Amino acid sequence: MSWTPSIAPDAATPALKHVYDRIRARASSQQVSHIWQAWGAHPAGLEAAFATFRTLMDHPEPLTFAQAEMIALVVSATNGCAYCVAHHGPKLARHVGDDLAQAVAKDYRQANLPARDRVLLDMAVAVTCEPAERTQADIERVREYGFDDVAIVRAVEIASFYNSINRMVLALGVTLERGRDAWEFGSQK
Repeated sequence: MSWTPSIAPDAATPALKHVYDRIRARASSQQVSHIWQAWGAHPAGLEAAFATFRTLMDHPEPLTFAQAEMIALVVSATNGCAYCVAHHGPKLARHVGDDLAQAVAKDYRQANLPARDRVLLDMAVAVTCEPAERTQADIERVREYGFDDVAIVRAVEIASFYNSINRMVLALGVTLERGRDAWEFGSQK
């Protein structure tokens, strides 16, 4: 499951079991995903990460659920995180259909997206690839497409969070769960 010992739900301490129970209750599969099990060695860190995940992805307003999932998917593809692409591709497909979700995973710039969403994803990739080169002009460009300050902050939060999650998955060598299909994706750089 990962290069460090993952903690299975049946081997969890009481404190970790409490966190796993919350994760399982919110998961569509009713399972604790490998990323969370790999994080099990530090229950407080896992609990904080899961709470952030739920805050960002359960209530992305004023972004739509599709926009939040697109950001997660594109950032993960940009980072080469096949695990997160395989998790967020199907979630995006539930909002926009499989064909469009697959196209976004391969190259959002070629996908049939509204210009507004493409600009939002441009910002997410820029935050991922060259965060130190961001300027006020980047914010103004997104504003020109109708995103207010709250939407901009939410988009940067989601992009930043997935940069962190991708690094956890990649650095710990987290493997995809049995029964979950890999998704084809391209470098979004």
